[in-house]
Amino acid sequence: MYLADFTTIGRERYWITADLKTGKTRVEHVSNEAFERFIRNVLTMPDPLEETSNKEVSA
Repeated sequence: MYLADFTTIGRERYWITADLKTGKTRVEHVSNEAFERFIRNVLTMPDPLEETSNKEVSA
């Protein structure tokens, strides 16, 4: 299992992941543009739990 999150240290942003099985962590520097792109992608993802009907509506 992995845990992951963004954090800011000073004015720099980092992506931190932890592998709970092996106990290893990884820290990667992330540009603000990449962080903004990630957030926009998450916010515009379709809801996987929302059911859309394929049936036609008769008028």
